[in-house]
Amino acid sequence: MLIPAMSGGRYVFPMPQGVMTIAAADFSSNVCTLKMNPTDETGEKQLTAHMVTVVASASNDDLVLPPVKQCDGLVLYIINASSSNNIDLKYVDSSGSVEELDLAASEIGICMCDGARWFALVSTAS
Repeated sequence: MLIPAMSGGRYVFPMPQGVMTIAAADFSSNVCTLKMNPTDETGEKQLTAHMVTVVASASNDDLVLPPVKQCDGLVLYIINASSSNNIDLKYVDSSGSVEELDLAASEIGICMCDGARWFALVSTAS
């Protein structure tokens, strides 16, 4: 089943309700890249839910968000479940520049994509 994206007139596959976890073992050299498609590559994980819990094992682990052109209208809830390690949310915007959003320990980010860049509202998770 396909559903229309919130903007842009494209169709996207709906993700199931629930939570996916990115564990320390999913990072390779402190980087984990989220993919919209299935992947078996080390350091990559397929995005399977809108709510993502991240258990960072090192200070400033990088979580690379999916490409903006594939995510128009997508909203992700990313929870940094670590009590002491930060996560750098990174993405490549539509002009090819690498951008970064910081998610400190025990924070939650509501990340929204408009097809050109990612935006985030950040708050303390409690």
